[in-house]
Order: sequence, then C-alpha cells, then structure tokens
Amino acid sequence: MNFINKLRSFSIFLFSLALLISLVACQNSTDNKLSMPARYGDNGRTLAINFAQSFPERYAGSEQEKSAGDWLIKELGNLGYEAQVDEFTFTDNTGKQLTSRNISVEIEGTGFEYTGSDSDAKATLDTVNDQFILIGAHYDTPVKEKQAVDTVSATGDGIHNNAAGVAAILTIAKEMQHDRPAYNVQLVFFGAGTQNFAGAGAFLEQMSESDLNRLEAMYNIDRIYAGDKVYAHAGQNSVLEGQKKSYEKRKKLYEMTDVYYNYLLLTNNDFSLYTNQNIFTLEVENFAEPVLFREWTTHLGDHTPFDQIGIPVVFLESFEYDVDSFADLGKESTDPMFNVVEGIIDRSNLDSSAYLNDYYQIAEEEKNEKIFGEMETAETEQKANDPDDPNQTDGQSLEELRDNRHIDRLERRINNVAFLIIKSAQRGDKNFVPKK
Repeated sequence: MNFINKLRSFSIFLFSLALLISLVACQNSTDNKLSMPARYGDNGRTLAINFAQSFPERYAGSEQEKSAGDWLIKELGNLGYEAQVDEFTFTDNTGKQLTSRNISVEIEGTGFEYTGSDSDAKATLDTVNDQFILIGAHYDTPVKEKQAVDTVSATGDGIHNNAAGVAAILTIAKEMQHDRPAYNVQLVFFGAGTQNFAGAGAFLEQMSESDLNRLEAMYNIDRIYAGDKVYAHAGQNSVLEGQKKSYEKRKKLYEMTDVYYNYLLLTNNDFSLYTNQNIFTLEVENFAEPVLFREWTTHLGDHTPFDQIGIPVVFLESFEYDVDSFADLGKESTDPMFNVVEGIIDRSNLDSSAYLNDYYQIAEEEKNEKIFGEMETAETEQKANDPDDPNQTDGQSLEELRDNRHIDRLERRINNVAFLIIKSAQRGDKNFVPKK
C-alpha cells in the first residue's frame, strides 16, 4: 500500500512538473511574440490609406491640404497631444503666392545618464540632455504629371508620396508614449513639401539660434512604400574631399543601421534596410576632386534645408541604388509592371492606394508560395536526413516565418521605419544610456 501511495504521489509530482513546464513554455512563447520588434499592428496602414483616400488632391496650398492638416491635428489630439500650428506663405512653381501650415508636437525624452569614468564627458551630460531631434514628413502630395491610362486604370492619391510617411510619424507619436525616447523629440508634419520644401524651410527659418545649437539631428521620411528597397542616407554635408566622409555627420545613420542589425529586422520581420554602397565617384559643386557616391544621395527633400546648414540628417526613402554608374540611376522600381511609368511611381497616377495595395498583395502571395513551397521541401528533407542532430540550431519555425511574410508591404514598411527611428532616439554616444 505504501508503495502504491508513493507511486501515486510521484505520478502527481510528474504531472505537476509537466504542467509547470508547459505553462512556462507558453509564457515564453507569449513573451517572444510580445517582444518581437515593430509589431505595432495595422493601425499605421489604416491611417495611411484613410489619409490618402480622404485627401487624394492635397496639393500644396489647396483646400484639401488644409483639410488634411485639420485631420492630422485631430489625430494628434486623439493621441493626447496638443499640436502647434504655424502658418506660412510660399510662392509656387507658377509664381502664385499661397498659404500652408506646419503642424508639430513635442515629446519630452527621459534624458541620458553617463556610465563611464571620464569626468570631462560626464560634465557634458546637461548639454546632451538639452538636445533634441527633429522627425518630419511632408503631408501634401505632388500633382500627377504622368498618367498611365493606356494600360492601367488607377487614380493617384499619394499613398507613396507621402501618406505612408505621414502614417509612420503618427505611429512614432503613438508608440513613443510608452517606448519613450531618451532625446527630446519634435515631430513635424511639413506643409507644401512638394514646393521646394517650403514648409521645412519656413520651419527652419523660425528656429532660434539656441534651438539650432540644440538640434542633434533631423530625420526625414519620404516615399517609403513603392520603391524596390528602403534606403537610409546621410546628408550631402557628410561628404569630404578625397573620397572621405565626416563620421560626426554620419553617426546617426550608423546608429540606425546598428538598430536594424541588433534587432534582426530581416529575420524577425522580413524587412530590409539598405544604404547606398556604390563605389563610383561624382563631380560635385564646391569640390575640386570627384567624391565617393556612398551613404548619401543627390535626392532632395524636407531634409535639404537642414542639410545645407550643416545639421546631421538621416533621409529614408525607397528607391534602387544598385547600379553600375550614376547615369543608370533613376528608377524607384525595376519591376516590369512599372515600365509604363519608366520605373518611377511618384508623380504618376500609379501612386494609388487601391492599385498598389492590390498589386503588392498579389505579388507577395506569389512570392510566398514559391518561397514556402521550397522551404517546406527543404525542411522535410532536413528532418529526414538529420532527425537527431544535436548540433542543429533551431531558427524561427516555418509557421512563424509565414506569419511574418503575411504582414503586407505597407504595414511592414510603416512599422519598421517607425521602429528604427524610435530606437535611434534612445541611442546616445558611448557610455550615455537612457535614464530608466
């Protein structure tokens, strides 16, 4: 009888232990899902589509641009922010004087603490904690100059330029409320960005000398949806003579690429971030010798006014820089589907939420069918060949990988761009760490 009782007690113990292990495993699985980077859901995607479709002709200085600005002010209010609105006038490309607005909010950072032993570095802590970063995107859209009506039926609404960028800023505003930056942050929606960056220029003009001295860097999000690859660039002010570069002006770019690699965004999210890594040189004004065309771009945008006065910038866009020479540059996408607009979706009627969303959904489903068909075969073969290999490393399961790829292109790009900037806003120089 004692033996039976002991056996029963031992069985209960084993059952309890198995249950505990199961609960811990479930908790770890849940924690892993909760801790996956940039899992912000489809809110950014929804905001981008609603914004583009509600104000498809939000041209600089137009009534729709004004309505789009009112929508942004309301969305920021829904998040608990009180937007600052600054009106400005500009002259458009036809010589007509128009009015637009910049819309901004400020987010207080946690500040940094110094963990090193250098007394001189520690003495700069107050200065570091007074600095801020500027994160911007323009909310107007350009007039569509190219109409691919013969082969494609689409109505442009500026989902690519620049509703996706606007949605990324709104995602940052939401997520920074609990995933706080260390730097103080100013988020800005620039008006009239398509008119020689009039909003960015007006914003810069009203900044005091003290503000400019405190400005650590400017991040610009522009046209991140339809191009083949998402690129991050430093400013042209980071270029030096003799194919050299300014580390100080490119530091923020390198911090962003560190975030990308540290959080394994390619593996975890099927998101790739590129930098221009060309090896050819360009003749550039004010330089006696050709300079290396790497980690920067000749493309202009809302970052340009800040770049021109020496502020470090990080410019995010989607394009294709993998070419043999500068003369070969020019396409946002090498996909034959966009040959009808010569590979440039921007400023065409193909910059359409309905058209692009439908096309990329079909294209990515076909890509997934090919990838996962091959992976399932490879996985089956591997299990058959090495069922008990103790050195085999477990990666993400096929189901997890498939789930990652089922996050559509627009949601994936908005969320990951937002994540890159959020985490970059928490990174300081060596031994400067965010306060807890």
